[in-house]
Amino acid sequence: SMNYTTRDFELHKVARGGSGLYEHWYPNHGMHWNLLRSAIEERRGQQGEWKGFIWHQGSQAVWSAQQYGEDRSLTYYGNLTGLVSEVRELMFQNSITWRCKEEIPVVIVQVGFWPGYKDAANRTRDAQAKFCNQDPRAVLVKTDDLSRYYHYDAASFLISGNRIAQAYQEALGGVVECPDDWVPSSSPSEKSMEPSTSLEPTVL
Repeated sequence: SMNYTTRDFELHKVARGGSGLYEHWYPNHGMHWNLLRSAIEERRGQQGEWKGFIWHQGSQAVWSAQQYGEDRSLTYYGNLTGLVSEVRELMFQNSITWRCKEEIPVVIVQVGFWPGYKDAANRTRDAQAKFCNQDPRAVLVKTDDLSRYYHYDAASFLISGNRIAQAYQEALGGVVECPDDWVPSSSPSEKSMEPSTSLEPTVL
């Protein structure tokens, strides 16, 4: 687990209950995308910087066919890939220590136990696992062994929180080869934003 006694950190939460990845969060499309983007950009010029991204969502994709008339579990992998790529880019542009956006750790909390719609639930879980398997700095947190209902109970939140912390540490150890044409983050520039020595990790 993280050493909380010697380092200050900040967890910045941006959330809306019952939201879908594509309908609500997808870059330049979802109704909450501007909220997420603004939350990332508002760190500019402040002490601290982005240290990682935690994505805890997926249940809406499981029953999206009933809610939206289209099974979003079939497109979840592509949508997740696009979202994480853009979030990493925004965090990279609002930080100064990363060599490239691909270095930013990502933790994906997998869809938990789901009493119904098992095919869609499995497809969504598989998409989340596939993303993490193909990204050296993305780690999956499994939760299907916790609460046996649609929602998590209090104990499940405590357990999953510990798993997320461990997954973040694991993601930091992933070996990343930055593109040959990488340049240090220039927006904001090092002159306009002093590096942080205290906030770790600042995660979304």
